Amino acid sequence: MYLVTGGTHGIGRACVEKLAGEGLPVLFTGRDHDAGTELSTALPGTIFVAGDVSRETDCRTIVDKALELGNGAIMGLVNNAGTSRRVTFARSGIEDWDAVLDVNARSAFLFMRFALDGLIAAKGSVVNIASVAGLRGEEGLAIYCASKAAVIGMTQALALEYGETVRFNVVCPGQVDTRMMERISSDPALRRPLELRIPAARFGQPGEIADVVSWLLSDAASYVNGAVIPVDGGETSGLRTPRQV
Repeated sequence: MYLVTGGTHGIGRACVEKLAGEGLPVLFTGRDHDAGTELSTALPGTIFVAGDVSRETDCRTIVDKALELGNGAIMGLVNNAGTSRRVTFARSGIEDWDAVLDVNARSAFLFMRFALDGLIAAKGSVVNIASVAGLRGEEGLAIYCASKAAVIGMTQALALEYGETVRFNVVCPGQVDTRMMERISSDPALRRPLELRIPAARFGQPGEIADVVSWLLSDAASYVNGAVIPVDGGETSGLRTPRQV
């Protein structure tokens, strides 16, 4: 059984579609019941379990269901669920910290901890979705950056600890056309400056991230462990010469 969190929209949905298209059994979760039900109906071999990954009890219930369906084994886990709050540091509060860290970092910890025995039994693979914002700071996103940096550090530590049996890798998407980016991507005045700083000169698509995730979960990546892979059109390669908007 393969388990994907945040699987009803964006990158998570693309991962569910990619894995199901390869004939793999997928259990996915999310808070959007209607979207999850629609997707599982459209994709044979997938099962949707509604849940809120900020709640420990929901995380446990979802993993237990995946273990039950997988006869105690989890071949692959994709921790994709994420949230963001763009707020200046001076205006941020502990409620912002908790809301972002609970979804982005704490849920990844809980899913990996609860699924660990099943992953070991299957000699499985974990792909955690972080962000280029976990590799360097971004103005107005201090808490989000902290949460994604935490995911990267935790993943690499687990790669060292369990590398003989389970592989742990991180994918760091750049600017991708998802609901989380809609405020920016739908406004040309905000989108174009971002595109100009990306060597590929465009936003990525969720399916392009899912392709990398699928590869990391597969035997084709059997010697890839502890890797942090930016999928960002070259954005984090360095500084570009300023261009006209």
